[in-house]
Amino acid sequence: MAHIVERCEKAISRGLEWLAGRVSAEGELEGSETVLFGYYKALLTFTAAGRYLEAERAARKIKRDFYKDGQFGGEQYSAATVGPIYRDSWLTWGAHIAGRYDMSVPAARAIARQLCGTTGGALAEGSARTIDIGLTCCALTALLAAGQSDAVLKGAELVRQLVEDQPEPEKALYFRWSPDNGFIRPGAGEDARGWTVQRSESGQVYWYIGYALALMAQMNLLTGERKWIDAAEKLLVFVKTCHPQIFESTSNGKIAWGCAEIFSVTGDAGFRDTAARMAEWICDVQAEDGRWFRSADQMIPVAYDATFERVFYLSRVARALQRP
Repeated sequence: MAHIVERCEKAISRGLEWLAGRVSAEGELEGSETVLFGYYKALLTFTAAGRYLEAERAARKIKRDFYKDGQFGGEQYSAATVGPIYRDSWLTWGAHIAGRYDMSVPAARAIARQLCGTTGGALAEGSARTIDIGLTCCALTALLAAGQSDAVLKGAELVRQLVEDQPEPEKALYFRWSPDNGFIRPGAGEDARGWTVQRSESGQVYWYIGYALALMAQMNLLTGERKWIDAAEKLLVFVKTCHPQIFESTSNGKIAWGCAEIFSVTGDAGFRDTAARMAEWICDVQAEDGRWFRSADQMIPVAYDATFERVFYLSRVARALQRP
């Protein structure tokens, strides 16, 4: 695994140079000055990578222009395909590890207030009853990072149960559920990519699986209970038997991260090998200038988002692969 760690570290360095070179003294990201979408993973990635000057500059910019009373805002951006709790969770997590408690503590409280009081899950945008498992994992991860472990237990248990109780695991995973109707299946003609993953089809969006894996690792660390790893193993079985495109997909970064986190706490080689295989592909598709692309015609805020998150994921994979 040493050669994969080396590849990850080189890719991280190149990505950071591209990112850091575009942060002004005022904390503005060149080409994304007024678009929060370019910034929302900046605090976490810069801090985790030890680029503290850039993290503080970005934090000042975010506080000045995008934050007020526990809420992050900014102009709407078409690339944002899920609700604002996803973006706000990354910002809250990043602000907290960057030591910007002036933003993270009120923001974490705001996230906790948005969770369903009955189930502990995060609601799909525009729904009063439907739980979105991906958004739930994101929100709970942010709350854990901010030290609010008591606020996550109900929602995390819901995620675990829904992973264990999937109705058609040989066919698909469904990541939306309601207490009234159970697992939600997409309607005719509905674009359900992400919250529905078809096992045998290409062109799927896989990030929900990765976030669930990462949450299971965190909950195992928090509680010491084996049941979280049991759920993660079911997800790994699905990943290994998916369409092979899952290993060469722009949405697999979170799976690499989630598998790396599970490997860190279990030493299970199956999770290690999956994380390593996906990380190698992520390194393979890095552009010469250090950034990553989701599409050939992507706008600059998307380049920031893609690059910040891949630097972060690769840093976690590299760390895990050096496990004694």
